[in-house]
Amino acid sequence: MKKLFILAFALAIATSAFAQKKVTADYSGIVDKYDAATKTVVIKRKDKQGEFVITDASEVLNNNAKANASAIAVGQKAEVKFWLEGSKKIVQKLKVSGPATK
Repeated sequence: MKKLFILAFALAIATSAFAQKKVTADYSGIVDKYDAATKTVVIKRKDKQGEFVITDASEVLNNNAKANASAIAVGQKAEVKFWLEGSKKIVQKLKVSGPATK
């Protein structure tokens, strides 16, 4: 009985830990647009583009230094790690680098 209880407890912990893990993906390109009001950034590469949402939990780096989203500028190179929440791409980490273009 004790072994059964321990097994059930271990399974419950393993299941809850697995359920909380978010699957992430990577995307890179050039910042095409940033909207500070909606905290969305559009990153373009070749003939495709992706729109990503920056949250308070998102990590933003500008030239490898921690920054806030206001540091994002059109024309910078961008690398983003994100996960899907419904149809929205939520930024986990966004690294921008290089000079902005106008």
